[in-house]
Amino acid sequence: MTDPDTRETGFFWIRIGDQEPEVAQWQAEWDQWLVTGLALPLSDLRAAEVVVLSEMLVPPTVIVPAGY
Repeated sequence: MTDPDTRETGFFWIRIGDQEPEVAQWQAEWDQWLVTGLALPLSDLRAAEVVVLSEMLVPPTVIVPAGY
């Protein structure tokens, strides 16, 4: 697992407290977690409950057929 002090901006599987795992975006520039469906980044209190479950996710490769 990467050191949270050097984590790059990207998407990770996380768990907040005892909730189900979900994908969230780590913003290294802001030092904050962005969770889908929330208007604001996680508060410091909630962010302290984050457990990172994966390395940074790799975006899928999109293959565009010839002629498009």
